[in-house]
Amino acid sequence: MKTFTTLVAATAIAACAVPALAQTKPAGQTLAAFQAERAGQMLAKLDANKDGKLSKTEFEAMRQKKADGAQGAKAGRGERLWGRMDADKDGFLSRAELEAMAAKRFKRMDADGDGVLTSAERQAAAGKAKAAM
Repeated sequence: MKTFTTLVAATAIAACAVPALAQTKPAGQTLAAFQAERAGQMLAKLDANKDGKLSKTEFEAMRQKKADGAQGAKAGRGERLWGRMDADKDGFLSRAELEAMAAKRFKRMDADGDGVLTSAERQAAAGKAKAAM
């Protein structure tokens, strides 16, 4: 009976310690969650024909819309960007290619390299983007 009581007590102590350990890791978004969210947002927003991938035409429409609201698209930049993003050179951006792009963005934004994107890191990245304009 004494062994059972000791085991129950040790289990209870361990269960209480787990939430304390979980609190030491900063709250934020993991790479997998960031990739899924960003790819889903881009497809929902830009995939006009809802075929689950972005065509070059859909991509250029997005770039043109941004250029109309800003100073204009830099010549050749869209073509270079498309060339880097369309990894399999099939003329479309698949969900996997969009997730790969999101992973690169995540890596740039994750300043401390801990694999979790905090709200502070998001705000810092947003500040850098505004400064670059």
